[in-house]
Amino acid sequence: MTIKNRLSRRAFVAGASAVATTAAINDTAMAVPSADALRLAERRREELVALLIEMIRVQSLSGESASDAQAIVKAYLGKLPYRIEESADRPSRYQDHAEFMPPNPPGDGPFINVVGWPENASGKQYAMFSHIDTHSLDAGWVTEPLEPKTIGNRLYGLGTSDDKGGVAAMLVASAALAEAGETLPVVMSLHGKGGGSRGSLPVFERLSKEDHDIGAVLYVHPAETGRGLEDIKNAVQGIVDLKLTVSGWRAPPMEIGSTDSSAWDAGGNALDMCWRALEHLRSGVFADVLFNIGIMEGGDRVGSVADSAEATFRLKFSGSHTWGSLLDAARTALDELAATVSAEESPYQFALDTVGYRTNPGAADWDIPVSQVLRNSIEDVTGRAPDAYPNHYAGDIRYPIRLLGVPAYGIGSLGGNFYGPNEWVDIDDLVKLVAVLIQTLSGWKEL
Repeated sequence: MTIKNRLSRRAFVAGASAVATTAAINDTAMAVPSADALRLAERRREELVALLIEMIRVQSLSGESASDAQAIVKAYLGKLPYRIEESADRPSRYQDHAEFMPPNPPGDGPFINVVGWPENASGKQYAMFSHIDTHSLDAGWVTEPLEPKTIGNRLYGLGTSDDKGGVAAMLVASAALAEAGETLPVVMSLHGKGGGSRGSLPVFERLSKEDHDIGAVLYVHPAETGRGLEDIKNAVQGIVDLKLTVSGWRAPPMEIGSTDSSAWDAGGNALDMCWRALEHLRSGVFADVLFNIGIMEGGDRVGSVADSAEATFRLKFSGSHTWGSLLDAARTALDELAATVSAEESPYQFALDTVGYRTNPGAADWDIPVSQVLRNSIEDVTGRAPDAYPNHYAGDIRYPIRLLGVPAYGIGSLGGNFYGPNEWVDIDDLVKLVAVLIQTLSGWKEL
């Protein structure tokens, strides 16, 4: 059986420009609407739900190795024509990497990651990945988090939508593609929560050193908007949380034992200087990034100048900025400020350090052919054209974009209550997700 896609091979002529290619896509967009992918996905509905239930019953919280849950993945892939590669990864090995973000919760594993490589693959390959680790077991569940329960068309359980539903969908889609005789994708079940340094970073970093020939990647994970296939994550923002610490001084007290008798104008007010330093950075090296002060603290008494102050703030950025380059530029600017405001005998001191998030941006073009295939597949299956969602940050699509230099897109099914109790996924939408994966991957191979 051949999976038809709205894009035909005729639409892609070697040497054609991107504009001409896009026009050809639009010209053939309604020529071959296909129900084949939905039919294949519907035939595997029970298998899909059963596989997801099996995975949810096996605990794999963020920060745990997930070896038992990955055993289910390996057993499933073992029935398909895949060569299975398993790794035990430690985040500490990548702590000096430009794309590293400390895992949350902290821990060095090792964490088990699984990659399925299609046997007898040749030429351009395409890949999809999901994360096997889940949110923590929080209070407030109405159902048992590790004992899935169906209520109406929703399946409740820990990891149903974030992201074991994505793992199950990509596995079942691969089985359907194998049954149809289609080219199989590379399949990756990784650790992705808490910044991705447990799984996505080590796996994609290794891939970047290999002759992988991967042309595009699907991250089978819903946009955190909760709108399912209505949104495609095609970009993620860069984020860095920084803490500025300023040390000043107090003048000697004029009265014995009375700190408050120190002359204010003879001291170096760290709180005032902290404000000045922040404005210096905001109008200078941070002029073209979003800047938000979250916390500011300074001084220990109202009657004297503050001899120390701290400000914790967040930057959001895109384009060519990285958190490392912004941090280096800011430290240089603070050194220059210190040289101009400090008296030789009483210098101000500045320290700027990362705290919390630090992640770089990544974006995939919305209008290139692989994006058009994905968007058309979603519209074919759901009846609605998807929207771009570029507002997420610390999203794992940044790893294939930045490390492999290939476009990556995040899609997933309708679900709710991410990062808390009573997480659920819409079963009908999960079946549609499988159909979208089937049609997109078969369409990508036609490019």
